Amino acid sequence: MEKTDEEYPITINGIINNLKSYGIFAERKSVYSDIELLRNFGLNIICIREKANHYFIGSRKFEMPELKLLVDAVQSSSFITYKKSEELIKKIGKLCSIHQAKILQHQVIYIRYNKGHE
Repeated sequence: MEKTDEEYPITINGIINNLKSYGIFAERKSVYSDIELLRNFGLNIICIREKANHYFIGSRKFEMPELKLLVDAVQSSSFITYKKSEELIKKIGKLCSIHQAKILQHQVIYIRYNKGHE
């Protein structure tokens, strides 16, 4: 959920390496079955069929334009402090991939012009 999106798909080897970084050791076959289980439970996992298949989360609760709208609303609200705005924008960033969250974080810079540091 946090490492993939349409622009940043991941291979099975990438999934295995990411799991390994968390201390979880998995085999290819188990990852394939886990992906299928997640699909059966309703997670929209897209596979781009290539020599090495690439996977990403196809749809999320919020699309990027909606998240940008939420960030804009937080930024423009005069009753939300600068510090609270930063916190809320970080939480909004958890609703998308880390790559998309970076795009949202670029908008944080502009808060300084709209709100003073509290």
